[in-house]
Amino acid sequence: MFRRFAPAVAEQIEGVEFVEPHVVCEGEADIDLGGREVQLRTWGLAHTRADQIVLVPDERVLFTGDLVESRCFAIFPYFPPADADVDGDRWIAVLEQLERLEPRVVVPGHGEVGDAGVITAAREYLLLLRAETQRLMAEGLDVDEIVAELDQAMRERHPDWAQPEWIGFGVRAFHASLGGSSAAATAP
Repeated sequence: MFRRFAPAVAEQIEGVEFVEPHVVCEGEADIDLGGREVQLRTWGLAHTRADQIVLVPDERVLFTGDLVESRCFAIFPYFPPADADVDGDRWIAVLEQLERLEPRVVVPGHGEVGDAGVITAAREYLLLLRAETQRLMAEGLDVDEIVAELDQAMRERHPDWAQPEWIGFGVRAFHASLGGSSAAATAP
């Protein structure tokens, strides 16, 4: 899939060999790293099919991967029909579960390290994007009109956030999940 993004990307991963893991888990695993326990957790399809977090419980440090980005618009890997393995509703539910862990330190997939407020900001953005997509669908706008309107609105709301090219992908993913057409998106 990544080879299709751009020739430069394909060139960078040419010759890369995947190494099979020697330990696998499904759903969760607790691992002792020589006196320090870490917890691996996954909840199934959300941002991707295989999102995983790592929690260091005694320090309350949470590594979120791309489930959370700090001051960045959420990366929606939504490229139908080849890749549409994202579930915005489930993503919001997973973020709620992460907030309940009450982490002291959150290490997001992109952006600055922060506290639990980073998770809250990511969840609130997804909730707003879904609600606004639904509202504009109810007003009869098509997906391209919704993308145009929400792209501008979200950029104005968060002028200091990175990766605004992902706003439209999020709109299209929510639009499809809310019963709209699954209009194809193109890679950023």
